[in-house]
Amino acid sequence: MSEVMQQLERSEAYLAVDPDNKELLARVVDLSLAAADHARAERHALAALQRYPKDAYFLARLGQVYLAQQKWRAAEEVFAALSARYADINLAYNLAYALVWQQRHAEAYAALEPHLAAPELTAPMLTLAVRALHHMGEGDRAITLGEARMERGRDDADFLSALSLVCLDAERLEQAEQLSDAAMTLRTQGADASAVPLEALVTAGSLALARADGDAATSRFQQVLARNPAEGRSWSGLGTASLLKRDNDAAQQQLEQAVKYMPGHIGSWHLLAWSRIFAGRLDKAQAAFQQALDLDRNFGDSHGGMAVVQAMQGAREQAQASIDRALGLDRDSLSARYAQMILAGQTEDPERFRALAMRLLSSRQAAFGRSVGELLEQYESR
Repeated sequence: MSEVMQQLERSEAYLAVDPDNKELLARVVDLSLAAADHARAERHALAALQRYPKDAYFLARLGQVYLAQQKWRAAEEVFAALSARYADINLAYNLAYALVWQQRHAEAYAALEPHLAAPELTAPMLTLAVRALHHMGEGDRAITLGEARMERGRDDADFLSALSLVCLDAERLEQAEQLSDAAMTLRTQGADASAVPLEALVTAGSLALARADGDAATSRFQQVLARNPAEGRSWSGLGTASLLKRDNDAAQQQLEQAVKYMPGHIGSWHLLAWSRIFAGRLDKAQAAFQQALDLDRNFGDSHGGMAVVQAMQGAREQAQASIDRALGLDRDSLSARYAQMILAGQTEDPERFRALAMRLLSSRQAAFGRSVGELLEQYESR
């Protein structure tokens, strides 16, 4: 860094003598970025554009500065204008990168799509396209793309990691595990575990849950959260692992974090509600099921879960109405059937209650495609 600063100061001194020198103007922008002095880089880029206002090279440099500053909208405007003038894969990648950070994944993929068959496609470009498709809910297309261009990313841990998570959500578990293991191997050879891509760790944690290995799952999810405390999937997975281990206090805290960062994830609201039921916090459980209903009133087990709470509160008429709604949407709703058992007085034994209730969590399909109830049954048979 000291050497970079010395080069930057020398270049600025030369530029003061020759302010129209394009090579010097570009160099001071690049050296400012290398020194992580983004304000300085912006100042130099704008100065260059005052002299050469339509120069694509300096416009692209300004866009790079905006990306470094995380000014996503400003970067988008620069690279969108340049991409309209030039069909260049690097400009398209920078535009897509700015769009992804604005959660505009379909537009990001549209920017990249014309270049995905190009020979100069790089692993980061391929990775960004796979992630964009994943966020669009196009998992099959993401896998097809990843497999078709595997030669571009087979030695890139970030690509393998991103594709592992897509395969996990598509329930291609063997493929997900192979990709996750490969990504972690690439990053841990001669490096520390903090270099492992987070997606690979999420995949590994979820697969550990699929094997009912709560300890291994907890370890993986904790690794993720140590680096990104806002990773909602890992909070949800950690809460699931705590439920498996019957640590209900921890589960509640972790699942509260999960819905904080994934407020639209119905399954996490269900899990949180059941953890509160186990703790006897019926009003709080009711509030969690209400959140799930507010997200989607056509999901039978949200009504069934609400019926369970209402039945436990002694609100028989309300419980029966919720049972009817649940069974109308899903005649096999286990939570609704369980609410019927409560109303019939068949669940007075606390241990039997917990065992049955945990099996009812089949309404919450985790990322690995299995239910918490199934996992608990496997965990307790070990």
